[in-house]
Amino acid sequence: MTASPFPAHADFTHIDPRAVALLAERWARRYQVVPIGIDRGTIILATANPLDLDAERAVAFATGQKVRWELAIPEDIVVHLDRVYNDTPSRPDPVSPPVEVQHLAFNTEGSAEPTADSGASVVRLVDQLLAEAIHAGASDLHLEPEEQGIAVRHRVDGVLRHVRVLPRSVAPSLVSRVKILSALDIADRMRPQDGRARVAVFGTVVDLRVSTLPVSHGEKVVIRVLDGSAGLRTLESIGFAAEDLVRIRTLLEQREGLVLVTGPTGSGKTTTLYAALREIQARGVNVVTVEDPIEYRLAGIVQVQVHERAGLTFSAALRSIMRQDPDVILVGEIRDRETAEIAIQASLTGHLVLSTLHTNDAASAVTRLIDIGIASYQIATAIKGVVAQRLVRRMCTHCNAVGCETCEGAGYRGRRAIAEILTTSPEFERRVAAGAPTESLVETAKSNGFKTLWESGLALVQRGETTIEELRRVAAAPTRFVSEPARPIMSEPSPFRIYWIATPEFDRTNPGWDQFRDAQAAAARLHGQVLIEPLMWPEPNGDVILPACNAIVASTDWAAVLRAKVDARKDRPSLVVALAANRLLHEDVATLANHADLLLPFATPGALVLATILALLRWRGP
Repeated sequence: MTASPFPAHADFTHIDPRAVALLAERWARRYQVVPIGIDRGTIILATANPLDLDAERAVAFATGQKVRWELAIPEDIVVHLDRVYNDTPSRPDPVSPPVEVQHLAFNTEGSAEPTADSGASVVRLVDQLLAEAIHAGASDLHLEPEEQGIAVRHRVDGVLRHVRVLPRSVAPSLVSRVKILSALDIADRMRPQDGRARVAVFGTVVDLRVSTLPVSHGEKVVIRVLDGSAGLRTLESIGFAAEDLVRIRTLLEQREGLVLVTGPTGSGKTTTLYAALREIQARGVNVVTVEDPIEYRLAGIVQVQVHERAGLTFSAALRSIMRQDPDVILVGEIRDRETAEIAIQASLTGHLVLSTLHTNDAASAVTRLIDIGIASYQIATAIKGVVAQRLVRRMCTHCNAVGCETCEGAGYRGRRAIAEILTTSPEFERRVAAGAPTESLVETAKSNGFKTLWESGLALVQRGETTIEELRRVAAAPTRFVSEPARPIMSEPSPFRIYWIATPEFDRTNPGWDQFRDAQAAAARLHGQVLIEPLMWPEPNGDVILPACNAIVASTDWAAVLRAKVDARKDRPSLVVALAANRLLHEDVATLANHADLLLPFATPGALVLATILALLRWRGP
């Protein structure tokens, strides 16, 4: 903001009305300056005293711009002040907010609670900053201390825009005011803090997530704007392609399993999940969520807020939710092994589980879960699909990415989603269980209609909805052209997959639990040649899809039910092994004759059950 020691002579022949509208008349007359033009964040003013530092600071504060002086004689200043401000409507004082901002408490849904503060001007300034950010459609408001002042930036459509610069002198009171609104400690300036606030602008309630961070020139404040209307969006309004919507809805029709949405922060994962929940809710099912924080409130859905200090972690909340008879569970984010294990266990016991992960693409979600500590065979069984998404800016329809008043010079207005949607198949499950690399998983998914983020975005570029530069900003170009022939993938022979039928009561208190665990331990010693896991079956007449497998182990009571299911499968026959309880011999003979391929005593050790099954499978051959 330091003025040049040799200012140019003012030219009053071409006065930019935008500069006049930016500076209120009372400031111009008080300091005897005339706004002439605007040049990339700098306001150009005519003055007779270019060494007036008070005028420079005041004008910079009032306009949010840097100041550049041009020299003029006092008589010309007076004449042009009268001409400019008599012909042009005066801009309201920017310290006064253009809209009423009401600060609401979280313990009330609609009533306003006044908040006391010692500096009335700072109160109005914060209200003004919030109103401007919300009016601009910003997802985040950044207040960043710099050497020249406090930089104000808006994140609009995923891109940061510089708005104004405030004097450094207002920094302490500005940060304190924001901390008061979000119930933070104003005396603690050396540690990061997180809080929440709620305001009403034009009568619309907006939640704010506030984060403060000590930096070199003070404290940086980032305010996330959570517009409640975003929680009411539909999958169509997010902008998914028609074929992607079909694939997503196919995943949501699952009655059990794990569906993941991945992508970096700000890619729309939460909005997509909320839109999905609204569709699922129409089925009349019990939906429970565990989130940190709860970003949007959804009527008719039970939402649990994580509170780690009170011991309510993701994993603790999930354990309690499992006793609340849920049909669908939303886990805000899978962050650690314990949360992942409980989520996968829930997905294997008849629940549809939705959650998010931070990965670059869909196939990497499998690698991420393995890194967390989840066994690959569990992932293969639980996961039903992965949606990786990004948000790309749409070209402005008024200027075709050139820049105009409608898009505020950005060339883009609004965003829509691009996605790669991975749905599982028997071959995909086999490769996941065998620990195949990500490239192998992608190759398998492509045979099932999978398209990458780049391919999804390229379709928008070809239709003229966005630009190739915007696509490169959010998605990586492929390292290998699609036209190149794919190399054949050498893989190990498929492992034998065995399911052990279990009911909801099948746990450590069940007599068959130790037998099952003994079989699992024996399978583990075979180094991936065998996968043995429980298959939850709520009731004999329950509608449970029987996965492809080599053998099924169950009690004789379930043999008839299973034989009907197995005979209905024409793609891969299964070996049914019945475990006989203490009963009459003729009943066992009937079971073996009609419903089972092998009959073993109930007390047979699990390792021996496994060895017998493998021997019979190898004897039968492929």
